[in-house]
Amino acid sequence: MSRLLRLTIFLSIISTLLFVANAVVLEAVLGVLQPLPRLTPVLSVGLGIFSASFIAATILGNYYHNWFTRGYYTLSALWVGFFFYIFVASLIYGLIVFFAGMLIPKFSAVLFVLAVLVSIYGVLNARRLRVVSVSVALPSLPPSWRTKKAVWVSDLHLGQLHGPQFASQVVKRIQTLSPDIVFIGGDLFDGTGAPDIDELVAPFKNLSTPLGTYFVTGNHEEFGDNQKFISAVKAVGILVLQDELVEVEGLQLVGVDYQHASDRKKFTDILSTLPLDPRKPSILLKHEPKDLDVPEARGISLQISGHTHRAQMWPLEGMARLVYGRFTYGLHAFKKMHV
Repeated sequence: MSRLLRLTIFLSIISTLLFVANAVVLEAVLGVLQPLPRLTPVLSVGLGIFSASFIAATILGNYYHNWFTRGYYTLSALWVGFFFYIFVASLIYGLIVFFAGMLIPKFSAVLFVLAVLVSIYGVLNARRLRVVSVSVALPSLPPSWRTKKAVWVSDLHLGQLHGPQFASQVVKRIQTLSPDIVFIGGDLFDGTGAPDIDELVAPFKNLSTPLGTYFVTGNHEEFGDNQKFISAVKAVGILVLQDELVEVEGLQLVGVDYQHASDRKKFTDILSTLPLDPRKPSILLKHEPKDLDVPEARGISLQISGHTHRAQMWPLEGMARLVYGRFTYGLHAFKKMHV
């Protein structure tokens, strides 16, 4: 199946789900606003437009990058977040009406007000940069590494929504930590081709680390030609690991390309061909935390991954856990390997 056909099928499924979900919201909102029938056509048209907006904004943003595309994409992305909680409120409203046969108007209004307030909190919360400190003990770690600090940053999604200013904030925050080495775990870009990629990543020129900064690709770098993203990263002095092993002061550092490593057989073949020494400590940089038994069998000491976003919105973390188990977030052990 070609990439274009897969993308078409994916967008068709997402568009259908958004349309159906918006229809559910429309029915619930109209139920709450029964005394205001004149709003029906306005809400119908508005939700119809919004149901197609995110897909349209994504496609448009792949070809153009200006004040209109940035604004349209931002509004569409915000609506997806707001819409999720409004949709949850609509489902609760529908269930109560179905089982009780009636709903107190003030209570129904409270459901939607709460949905909006939770969404506003989510938007504000998402703008905060947080640092989480984790100590990991690796076997046979050289003494010189025992006081060193590594920083992992992943899934920044630079593009229409997050631009150079956001990248600059991240770089400044990293620098305040005085890291010895930095790992960038994929999805540095949002995958759209329209923004000036070199401009987006330019703030990383100011990132200074004694042992270097290393990058592996994520799924969003694979939406199109990943070479343009890789070239932009290399141009600012970041070292790209594509199915490679480098040794840094006695520590083996392995980085795998997302497209290759997402296939279990290819991932197994990649690790089997690398000259890993099980007597030395090793860190694997891999965008997605899956197929953990493969690196554990090769003697990897620590795998670091991103991708999950911890499901991004409450209470969806449970769904992420169905896919990735406890490795959705935090430090955990997989047999002898830390993840």
